[in-house]
Amino acid sequence: MIACLSIPYFAAAVERRADSNLRQQPLAIGGQPWEARPVYAFSQEVAHKGVEIGMSLRLVQVLSPSSHFMPAAENRYSKVSGEVIDVLTDFSHLIEPQELWHPLAKSRQPLSAHGRALPARYCLDLEGLPEREALPFVQALGQSVRQETEMDPAIGLARQKFTAQVAASVCSTSHALPVKAGQETSFLASRPLSFLPLEKEMARRLRLLGIYTLGQLTSLALPALHEQFGPQIEPLYHLARGEPGEPVNAQPPEGYEEKELLFDGPVGNLQTIISAADRLVLELAYNLHARGLQGRKLRLLLEMEEGPPQQREIILRRPTFAAAQLSTAVQELISGEPFSCAVSSLKIVLADLIPAEAQQLALFEAAAISQHARRTIDNLAAKYRKSGFFQPQTADSFHPLPERRFRLQALSYDPLVA
Repeated sequence: MIACLSIPYFAAAVERRADSNLRQQPLAIGGQPWEARPVYAFSQEVAHKGVEIGMSLRLVQVLSPSSHFMPAAENRYSKVSGEVIDVLTDFSHLIEPQELWHPLAKSRQPLSAHGRALPARYCLDLEGLPEREALPFVQALGQSVRQETEMDPAIGLARQKFTAQVAASVCSTSHALPVKAGQETSFLASRPLSFLPLEKEMARRLRLLGIYTLGQLTSLALPALHEQFGPQIEPLYHLARGEPGEPVNAQPPEGYEEKELLFDGPVGNLQTIISAADRLVLELAYNLHARGLQGRKLRLLLEMEEGPPQQREIILRRPTFAAAQLSTAVQELISGEPFSCAVSSLKIVLADLIPAEAQQLALFEAAAISQHARRTIDNLAAKYRKSGFFQPQTADSFHPLPERRFRLQALSYDPLVA
């Protein structure tokens, strides 16, 4: 069984979660009406006014003059999507996230009915879970998402991914819609043809033939469709019949650790920015060390006093959590290109996290004891007036008994050290 969770108008839902005052307002996200750019996302109320993807902000204001216009915060949307994925990983490790809340920016595929509600969508492969147990399972899953993320998903459940996606698209939020085995074709029959990822020319030709629903498409013979549209129609035909298609493309989510600093006022001094970045790097390195992780991809996100935010990125040669290496890389990013104006906030993100590699400390070398550890030993020895610390030294490397190959020598210390 495959479950599909869809959170419609995801960007607007994230903004309303962050600010409760926006919950009763229609939202247009992407900038102000006087800016010559397309709308990034919008809420359901704005969609009901006729606003569609690709429209300019000026046209959005004409169609929905009562809308509250605001800039897009894509990093925040990605972070909340990561929160949802964290909850879902407790239920299945086979997750395919599909970020459709801003399809024009990332998707080259034609926009289908799935994406018109600008959802965040997640397909989960429940593997061998029996059908009778799948519905209570996904209901518990949806409840966990609502409690831990304050997002209200609609859930579709079917044996095939496309059918589950359609079920999630037509289902109400906070509800689950299961499609029983053997009923996929009848469930899909009345759905509009726009659910299929059709090229514009193919969609136009199908409309000319009077084909508007999936059922009308599957009522035709496949050889006849081959003659009209070629072999590219065959996989779409099988999708419309609810037959098994491509499996869930499970991709592990990109792990990351981030730290952010908001300046009291815009800062234009380069050394002040570097000092602030060094403090964030130390906190970042401490957190990574505590989690036993290291990262390879370093991002620097800067909110500017004027103009759009800036993002700079570097790929480290080797993954690390060492503060010194991270600090050097951050300074390189900051100093690489001069700022056009003052900086109002600074965020450092270390992504592409992997488990840190364990390193065996040298056992028979004096350098194995760090300066900090040596000072601690000296202080303890001075306090208790005797040395309880020993260092192994090589005695007979080839002795047949391992315990004879080294000897323990008391560490020297200065009893006058306070």
